[in-house]
Amino acid sequence: MLNHRGFSAWIEVDGQAVPEYLVALDEASNRVSCWIPSEEGKRFSVFWRDNGGNVETCSFITLDGLVVPGRFLAGSGTTSREGVRTSPTSERPFVFQKVNETSNEPIVDVAGKEVGMIVLRIKRVVLVGARPSDPIQELPKGLLGKRKAGDLRVGFGEETRNYDQHPTTWAVMPHDKDIPGARKPSTFVSFVFRYRSQEFLESQGIIPEPTMTLPVPLQRPQARRVVSLPSNMPAPEDRAPPRKKPRLEMNMPPPTSYAGPSTRRTASCRVVPTARQTSYPGEGMFMTQREGVLTDSGNSSPDLGDSQPSGTE
Repeated sequence: MLNHRGFSAWIEVDGQAVPEYLVALDEASNRVSCWIPSEEGKRFSVFWRDNGGNVETCSFITLDGLVVPGRFLAGSGTTSREGVRTSPTSERPFVFQKVNETSNEPIVDVAGKEVGMIVLRIKRVVLVGARPSDPIQELPKGLLGKRKAGDLRVGFGEETRNYDQHPTTWAVMPHDKDIPGARKPSTFVSFVFRYRSQEFLESQGIIPEPTMTLPVPLQRPQARRVVSLPSNMPAPEDRAPPRKKPRLEMNMPPPTSYAGPSTRRTASCRVVPTARQTSYPGEGMFMTQREGVLTDSGNSSPDLGDSQPSGTE
């Protein structure tokens, strides 16, 4: 979007603003210019906006040197133009066209310095009353200015239905503060759009080449180094995890008697000699004595005292 002196202007194609390149300002003539890409067969519209100057304006559009009507603005707002009238109820849209190699169209003499340009001129005025509308403009039949085969130009598409033309328009006078004593309104600001093909603008360096972003390599974990075994070496066997040492279970027979908590866990044995008697029963045997218990030493199940519970180490 071009901006200067409280006004903005831009070109739209397919409902989108066309990008502008190498924007330049000529302060002496209040003229802003730029380059825009164009494409064969595409319709376009010229948009402009008064950002609140509070002064009435009228506008004119020049296409390859051919002047076509613009619109009025009452000191603010946005308007546009997308074609030129061919009857009170129809118009032909603006469209980019390519010059054919076999074209035999006559060359229409226009302002040669404006060939390849779309120019919007805005003039500040004073509206003084109504007057009859201008007659329908007859479009030229032929090329506007000298062109080469393959060049783009501004043409006009198929006729379409449009709103009815109003029978009157505004009569205007120059704005007092622009050029005192002037008889005609002067151009307050102008916007110039130099259109060319995308390929031409890229080849001339007007459209910068897109920058390529190198992909960032993914961070991968470091691979483990694997050493292969010789072919004649057998593969190692899978080692099973060490087994837990099993607990020993003691399945001991229960004692013949249980001693109370006050009983000592170990038994004191002492030999009690007995006098030999010729008539004593059990001759040739000796006896062992334990406190509270008297057993035969030949018993196969002696009393072992308190034992640990079965299953503990």
